[in-house]
Amino acid sequence: MDVKSTLQVTNSFPFPNVEIPATDGHHDSPNPPAAAPRQKQNASYQTEMIKKLREVNVDANNVGWYTSANLGNFVNRETIENQYHYQKDLNERTVAIVHDVSRSSQGSLSLRAFRLSPIFMAARKEDKFTTE
Repeated sequence: MDVKSTLQVTNSFPFPNVEIPATDGHHDSPNPPAAAPRQKQNASYQTEMIKKLREVNVDANNVGWYTSANLGNFVNRETIENQYHYQKDLNERTVAIVHDVSRSSQGSLSLRAFRLSPIFMAARKEDKFTTE
C-alpha cells in the first residue's frame, strides 16, 4: 500500500511448488521455480490468497513479488520477465523485492526493491530487448 509515496509491504506468501512439464527432457527455463510468478496456474492462487487475507481484515493488495539472491546475483531472464509481467499486467508500480541472504548473514538485513524503467518496458514490448 502506498502511504505518502512510500510502499509498505505487510505480508507475503510463497508460490506453491509447481511441476513444469519438460519438453524433450529439458525445461524451457534453466530455473523453473524462478518462472513461478508468471505461471498461469498461479494467477488463481494469488487471487485466492488475497481474498483470504481480506476475509481476516488484512490489507491485501498485490504490490509485486519477491526472490532471494546470493551475493547480489539475481538479474537474469526470469527476473526480468517476471517483473515485466507484473508491471504490464498488474500495475506499473509493482516492485521486485530482492533479499540477499549472503549479505544478510553478515549481520545486516539486505532488502532491495526494483522496477523496470518506462523506457525498458517500451523496448521489451516492441521486442527490442535481448540478453545477448
